[in-house]
Amino acid sequence: MSSDRDGIAQLLLANRDDDAKFWDWLVPGQAPSRKNANKFLLACILDYRVLAEPAWANAKRLAEQILGDPEDLWGRITAGSLDEWNARRRQYSLHRFSKGHERVYTIGKRVSAQYAGDARIIWDGQTIDATLHRLNDIGVGEQISRMVTGALLDVGQLHGRSDVKADIHVRRVLGRLLNGSEFPADQVHLVVDIIRNMHPDNPWLLDRPLYRLGKRVCVATKPRCADCYMESVCSYLLSSK
Repeated sequence: MSSDRDGIAQLLLANRDDDAKFWDWLVPGQAPSRKNANKFLLACILDYRVLAEPAWANAKRLAEQILGDPEDLWGRITAGSLDEWNARRRQYSLHRFSKGHERVYTIGKRVSAQYAGDARIIWDGQTIDATLHRLNDIGVGEQISRMVTGALLDVGQLHGRSDVKADIHVRRVLGRLLNGSEFPADQVHLVVDIIRNMHPDNPWLLDRPLYRLGKRVCVATKPRCADCYMESVCSYLLSSK
């Protein structure tokens, strides 16, 4: 079993696409501006229980079109009361859930109060563990915090190792590869532990290939198994033959 998982990990790593444009507002090898760091964090905050594409598009629309790309993004978002912000939910149409809309304001308040409205201060000169602690402290949440630190690892703003964000795509693909069916949402921590064992040097490096397989090939219904580079080692496919 261990050797099977090692082989799966190596195949995933061999097919990891290091697309320099994967993370909006972050450029590999370059420290982001205050504006770009704040827009990146806003997008991550909105990427909560919804599809990633509209979440990131909505962050861009709010910051650049609705608010005019301000230097103090969090100050603009939190200039009024929480009730006033919540009253704009339909107007802004940022998130399908009221909690998703509200958390932009509540987290923004904490970024303003604790980090002078500059997201860079959360991670500049910090370890990954310290950054995760700071993100969780302001309410970003465990899974989204892992995505933030992983993205910062990808572009060289943090160094070390981090865990995957065990979203539906990661859980589906890993579950099908290992067991023939996706891991349910209540087994997030099991998924994280498995991936830690599969690639202990840096589990985060398995996040992108798993995510992209789940988005493009190993979809929820009618997966395109014939187009998958994991075809020869996939329990889901082998069990159906």
